[in-house]
Amino acid sequence: MTPRRVRFTDTAHDHVNLERTWWLKNSDHQALFATGIAQAIDILATLPGAGTPYLGTGSLGLRRLFVRKLNCHLYYTFDEQEVVVRALWGARREHGPTI
Repeated sequence: MTPRRVRFTDTAHDHVNLERTWWLKNSDHQALFATGIAQAIDILATLPGAGTPYLGTGSLGLRRLFVRKLNCHLYYTFDEQEVVVRALWGARREHGPTI
C-alpha cells in the first residue's frame, strides 16, 4: 500500500502554529510537539481509517485522530490519494473546531 499525501488547510496550519507557539513557551518538552505531529502524519498517511468518525458537523467523512502526546485531535478527511488535515484542536475543549 502506497502512503497517501498529507496536506494541511490554511486553518489547520494556523492551529498548528498556535499550538507550537504555546508548546515553545510553556513546555519543558519542546521537541515532543514536533515528534507528536510527525507520528500522527505517518499514521494518517498509512492508515487514515485509524481515526474515529466525527459526526454532527455537516462535513461528510470528517474524522479525528487523538494525538495522545499533545492531548489534541487532528480533524481530517481522506480519499484514495490524500489526507486533508482540517484542524488541530485541544481534546480538553468542550466543543470541536469550526470546519
